[in-house]
Formats: sequence, C-alpha cells, structure tokens
Amino acid sequence: MLARAGGIILGEMRPPPLISADRLDSDATTGLRRSEARGARRYECDICGGEFEGEPAGSGLFVWTRGDEVRYEEPPLCEECASKVTLGALMTWDAEEEDEG
Repeated sequence: MLARAGGIILGEMRPPPLISADRLDSDATTGLRRSEARGARRYECDICGGEFEGEPAGSGLFVWTRGDEVRYEEPPLCEECASKVTLGALMTWDAEEEDEG
C-alpha cells in the first residue's frame, strides 16, 4: 500500500531483516522458518538480474503517464542492490544539503 506525504510516495513499512540466527533458539521458531522457506516466492532482482527467495529487500519505483493515466511499477531488488541504492541516495542527499548550506 502506498501513502502520499507532502508529495512524496511512501512504500510499505517492513520489519528489519534478521541479523543473526543465534537469537532463535526455540524448535518452534526453527520449524516455522523451515516451513516459510518451502513456500517462499522466487524473484529476479531488477538491477543485477540475480534470483532470490523470500521477500525483496527493497524495490525500485518507476512512474510514467499515458494520457491521464498514471502507472506505478515497483520492481524487486535483492539485499545487496537495495543496500547500494539506499546508500547512493543518502550520499546524494547529503551532498545536496552541503551544497545548499
């Protein structure tokens, strides 16, 4: 679901990725993760073309118009590419703020 805030389109909030499996000690949690892995969807990263299972780590945003119709597409990104895009955007934003100040 997308929300608009001050002209900016905000994507769906997702919980942060699990950093360490060491914190998951219970057999119930391990069994749950195994059952989720069996039914995990496969995606192709829109940047590198690599395939991965599970939820995308991020997504791009393409917006285009045709007449009065506005179309949105959010292609999936793998964890590595999503991190690179995020860091690149933050560095660009920081550089722009320095230029203005």
